[in-house]
Amino acid sequence: MKNLDSTEQKSFKRMLELFQEIIYRDDRKSSTPSLAGLESQNSPSVLIQPHDFPDHDAIASAFALFLLLERFGIKTALFYRGEIRSHSIRTMIEKLHIPIEEAGDKLPSGMGHLPCIVIDGNPVNTNAYPLTDNLFAVVDHHPAKKAPDCPFLDVRTDYGSCSSIIASYWAEMRLLPEKDAATALLIGIEVDTDFLSRRVSKADLDAHYRIFFTADWKFAACILKTSLSQKDIPSITLALANSRIDGILFFTVITKDTPQEVLSILADFFIRLREIFVSVIIENEGNTSHISVRSRDQAISAAAIIRSALKGIGNGGGHDHMAGGVLNTGIKIDEEELFTRFKNAVALEQEQQ
Repeated sequence: MKNLDSTEQKSFKRMLELFQEIIYRDDRKSSTPSLAGLESQNSPSVLIQPHDFPDHDAIASAFALFLLLERFGIKTALFYRGEIRSHSIRTMIEKLHIPIEEAGDKLPSGMGHLPCIVIDGNPVNTNAYPLTDNLFAVVDHHPAKKAPDCPFLDVRTDYGSCSSIIASYWAEMRLLPEKDAATALLIGIEVDTDFLSRRVSKADLDAHYRIFFTADWKFAACILKTSLSQKDIPSITLALANSRIDGILFFTVITKDTPQEVLSILADFFIRLREIFVSVIIENEGNTSHISVRSRDQAISAAAIIRSALKGIGNGGGHDHMAGGVLNTGIKIDEEELFTRFKNAVALEQEQQ
């Protein structure tokens, strides 16, 4: 199995070189094209895709890479799959002028064969199947059991956020992101590291320092600290009313269509109980049932728990400390079975310590 953290291609310059080689392979037989020549083209040359149901870090990483590629004349399109149900993410997209679109049933005509960069996700983890038939690159910080088949691979599992990887690309080119991009990256870093308190690496701290004063940090703090609405109170009430505790496990099902962002906030909140080491929040209503899992025991992997519990009924993945997933479309599992599945998954993780 290929070691995902030892690839020699971790370089934005290498991405540019490969892009030039692959997209212009035929042209290079007669002459060497200039990437700057792409500026005159109206149609995009590459598509960037964050993971499905993208979060702050995924959107921020995709946006900042989009702007960096365009600095070098590579016209880029931004698309995602899955509904965005987060107020703060929608606000971030609007206020920072992020030109990202939902792919829907299919991409616009002519885009189906574009080189696709999957960011903050990985096709082998089933949370970011490429929107085109041409997987060009994967840039991610989530662990995976194997390497995807693509020309460029940059997976840094020691990074707390994917935004820090993209920030390192800007630094590598001796460039500073403009204000909107810096603000997006700041939000991505702070969300995925829980304001530099969770799984933060030196690279995350360095990136945070480099972009902090270029970014609109007041705006970033405002949208992240006002993520909840009074409309979310019924969901919070249901989370408390339906909660169960089994040893170190806090488990609850919210029988109301609830934004994914609220699930994440509640998962982080309940893991703060002294007796709780694993929290599982499930929204089992609406078109897609979302799940958030947290672990504060380094020996108990949230990603392993969600994969085990959802085997045969859904998909999930993430990090040892934080994971998410969805039930398969059309699947309706009663609360008792879901509780049993997660209780057994936690027990299995404990046995393997």
